[in-house]
Amino acid sequence: MSDDAAAARQRWVPVSASAMGTVIEWYDFFLYSSAAVLVFNTQFFGDVSPVVGTMIAFATYAIGFVVRPLGGIVFGNIGDRVGRKPVLLATVLMMGLSTIAIGLLPNFAAIGYWAPALLVLLRVVQGFGAGAEYGGAVVVAGESGRTRRGLFSSIPGAAVDVAMLLASGIFALFALLPPEQFDTWGWRVPFLLSVVGLGIAFFIRVRMPETEEFEKEVRAKGHQAAPSPFRELWTSHRRRLLIAAGVNFGGSIAYIFQTFALSYAINNLGYPPVISLLGIVVSGLVGAVVTVAWGALSDRVGRRPVIIGGALFLMAFVFPFFALIELGVGMLYLAVVVAHVADRAIFGVQASFYTELFPPRVRFSGIATAREVTGALVGGPLPLVATALVVVAGGSTWLVALLVIGLVGVSALSAWLAPETNPDIARRGAREPAPTSA
Repeated sequence: MSDDAAAARQRWVPVSASAMGTVIEWYDFFLYSSAAVLVFNTQFFGDVSPVVGTMIAFATYAIGFVVRPLGGIVFGNIGDRVGRKPVLLATVLMMGLSTIAIGLLPNFAAIGYWAPALLVLLRVVQGFGAGAEYGGAVVVAGESGRTRRGLFSSIPGAAVDVAMLLASGIFALFALLPPEQFDTWGWRVPFLLSVVGLGIAFFIRVRMPETEEFEKEVRAKGHQAAPSPFRELWTSHRRRLLIAAGVNFGGSIAYIFQTFALSYAINNLGYPPVISLLGIVVSGLVGAVVTVAWGALSDRVGRRPVIIGGALFLMAFVFPFFALIELGVGMLYLAVVVAHVADRAIFGVQASFYTELFPPRVRFSGIATAREVTGALVGGPLPLVATALVVVAGGSTWLVALLVIGLVGVSALSAWLAPETNPDIARRGAREPAPTSA
């Protein structure tokens, strides 16, 4: 085997390890969102109306995002001081085990108010682990090599769509059961199947080496880990942190086009649950491909143009999106796929953009903090807020559309204010060199 082939093979080990863990994380999160729409509103919250039950279920969904910043800060500090690998082993265990436990949780009829209390507790554990899981996956993929970083760093993002495809597809399959069987045991099986992915992801990550860039920092003469990478991040890299957080406003918008759209199609438009779930499966399949394509394109034209272009398209498409999904199942599929292709222009390029935006010394903390704080403020509450806006607007979605325009507008502005982080493009005249040692 040539040296180049060996290097390429070595590079794929951490990338595949990060991607597999990402599949577990987002399988768990998308599974929860599907269950929040179809199951949790009746299984865990007693005798309430479907709309109230759905809003309570979305509130527990948002709780996972509320604790994610804390997990990101805690584990981000550990990742910058101790290493990327130990954190990724811990977070994938937290995510997988809490999801399996949800599948075993007795419902409201069996244990009363203990059921929603335990569900919230498990959601908190999920959120704490998830707070560093994706950020760590991005760091590992981004630090696996400088060449074609946009392509390789986008693979964990593509894994998010694979997870969405798996979660929605498996849940749709079990939703075909007779209602009595689905309500009794069928909905639990997709949660319990997480044990398979957990075993595979943990095995791969145990074998994963620490990233070369982190080891280079440790070996550097006189290198000492910052006493608090988060404090250094806030005092020395505040502008970049705020820019990274702003870009993620649009990166969180998929929760409108996926989670909320699924709920709206079922509860407001009367589409069959299985048919609606299959639309999410189709968009996940397409999204996994285009995420990598957007990442590869950013290697050629830069990170900023792709992010800004995706954001501007979404601002123009959001009103047609809601008009299309009311025209039938076929148009629902088309609208969800087109919106997802566009939002992946933001999400797919985030990984390389973030990796190059922050220096290795505070990179894990920077990525985890920027993503998870905005995830808590924007991503987690979005389905709940959107559902409430539809009620306020008398069943119309125009307020939700304006919300989307505002959020992706923040992404476009933040990317415009940012330096071009792709080092090859930056050398051709970007306003500010990227602070990366890679």
